Amino acid sequence: MLMFFGIIGFLLFIVFLVKGFISIFRKKNFKKDFMISLTSFILFAVMATIDGSNDPKEVAKDKEQVATNEVKEDSKTEEKQVDKEKEQQATKEEDSKEVSTNDSKESSTGEPKDAAKKEDVKASSASSHGEQATVTRVVDGDTIHVSLKGKDETIRMLLLDTPETVDPNKPVEPFGKDASNFAKQTLSGKTVGIQVGSEPRDKYGRLLAYVWVGNRTYQEMVLEKGLGRTAYLYNDTSMLDQFHKAQDVAKNQGIGVWSIPGYAHVDHNHGYHYQEEKKEETVETPVQKPVQKPAPQPAPEPAPTTEFFQNCTDMRTVYPNGVPSSHPAYQAKMDRDKDNFACER
Repeated sequence: MLMFFGIIGFLLFIVFLVKGFISIFRKKNFKKDFMISLTSFILFAVMATIDGSNDPKEVAKDKEQVATNEVKEDSKTEEKQVDKEKEQQATKEEDSKEVSTNDSKESSTGEPKDAAKKEDVKASSASSHGEQATVTRVVDGDTIHVSLKGKDETIRMLLLDTPETVDPNKPVEPFGKDASNFAKQTLSGKTVGIQVGSEPRDKYGRLLAYVWVGNRTYQEMVLEKGLGRTAYLYNDTSMLDQFHKAQDVAKNQGIGVWSIPGYAHVDHNHGYHYQEEKKEETVETPVQKPVQKPAPQPAPEPAPTTEFFQNCTDMRTVYPNGVPSSHPAYQAKMDRDKDNFACER
């Protein structure tokens, strides 16, 4: 259709071009003829251009090129799919070889097929519960230090209270050392799961959390051994029933803190009640020594009686040399020279 209009335009161009030249020779108005001729030529050129762009050969070539590209893309996709299938097949073959090798080893050693799986579970101390952390220090049976997200954190275990060992205001309580030693054996250097409770921290800034070892909490392990009791229920109590079941195992057997009457109480926050039995003080009765009777004292000499003389002449008849002042016959009037000797010659 476009080609038809192009041919008509070309014919009009020729006709009016010739007519224009004829009008020039006849000296008539030739401008109109040339304008029509120019318009016809423009119409012819436009139609030819449009028709050229819609050339069936070019269109066919374009279609062939598109089809070729699609075929190439499909072939590449098929090749990729084949490569993936080959890789999957190779992986399956390797897995089957490993399984057969493991089966042969198990059959030769007589171990069950699932032994390797059990060992893997035991070897891995990491837990899928909570955030993974590494235990760096054990304070006592219910408090530990861990490295959590590159930061040192103090963990106070939820719903668990073990006897005191580090409180400066209290003596070391029974089974406190046992609980601390069990914590060191079970947790030191291990990777555990830290599941923070509904209230993340206590007034001392410690994280309040459940501590998971594999698929079980450390709290349950302690309660089953009778090394602690359930207490401090002011925080998260979501696992309290589960802890009670573990605690009943030790309580029914009367082991650990339950072996001392009145020592531990369930779900109380007042600690443990223990007083060492006071040793009865034996008062030694002093042995009475025999009382020695004092030696008999000699009877006192009878006091001398006073002797009286009238004068020195009379005294000299008895005491010719006189008497001293200590003598019973001494009289001061007879001691004229006052030398404490009377009637001396």
